[in-house]
Amino acid sequence: MDFWRRYKIGHHFSLVITLVIAMFVLVGCQATDHLPMVSIEQSKDPSLTNPLPMENQNVLRVGISSVLSPRETLENYQSLAEYLQKKIGRPVVLVQRQSYKEINDLVRDNGVDIAFICSGAYVSGKQENLMLLAVPEVNGKSTYQSYIIVSSNSKFQSFQDLKGQVFGFTDPISFSGTIAPTYMVTLLNSRPTDFFKRVVYTYSHDNSIKAVLDNVVSAAGIDSLVYQFSVAKDPSLATKIRIIAESPEVGSPPVVVNKNIDTHLKAALLEALLQMDNDPVGKKALKALLYDRFVLPTDVAYEPIQSMVNANSAIDQKK
Repeated sequence: MDFWRRYKIGHHFSLVITLVIAMFVLVGCQATDHLPMVSIEQSKDPSLTNPLPMENQNVLRVGISSVLSPRETLENYQSLAEYLQKKIGRPVVLVQRQSYKEINDLVRDNGVDIAFICSGAYVSGKQENLMLLAVPEVNGKSTYQSYIIVSSNSKFQSFQDLKGQVFGFTDPISFSGTIAPTYMVTLLNSRPTDFFKRVVYTYSHDNSIKAVLDNVVSAAGIDSLVYQFSVAKDPSLATKIRIIAESPEVGSPPVVVNKNIDTHLKAALLEALLQMDNDPVGKKALKALLYDRFVLPTDVAYEPIQSMVNANSAIDQKK
């Protein structure tokens, strides 16, 4: 009897507590009816084809840096996705981010299985488990350089002429778009903030070209491969812009993986890349990117970038 008495008292007490809580909830709702509804969901960016790293290990996640603007980058890599899906035997998801660092972070954290990044991003991230897998070859070379471009009708003839002008950088860790132009300033014993009137980040090389053509900036640093790609699509571009300075050649934008990648997957990816030029679907993908083939990389080709980064940091600390 004592047990049932205690059970009934406890049951009634729980019911009373539930009713009290419900009353507070109803009052709270009435008190906030006049407040506006605010959504904390981030707006969808069409460039983010896969906003979060996928957990499905049957999917091959391919990270691509926005060397070109997001939409054009995705279009150019669609054929590559089809080829990799055929060779690896997994559905392929292209994962794109606005900044190079975000792609580096995905490789480091296994958010993607493989990534196509820029050379500056590799140098910046190689201490964070990034490993070279392959590098594209264009016109028989696996190197490229930074071009400093101006409008063809501008008065500027050399890099020194750009003092006091507005300059277009691409991504903060881009070799051709930021590191190399900054190094050119370093060689003049100055810093971008002192040498230029203002710097503007465009976050893609085609945006930098457009910024020069639209007189948003007086000059910009761009990828020589992107320049060739853009002129191939629109030959008139060669008459609209001029190249007034060039950097030394360095290793081309590489393909990287996490150092801890599964060895079988790594071998399959490497084989797929090195055999692209012998496969009809692979040839189509190479043509879309204006690449001849993929070849084995060498880390030595990226050492000049590290030297530039060190020199830029040294003068920055002095000032």
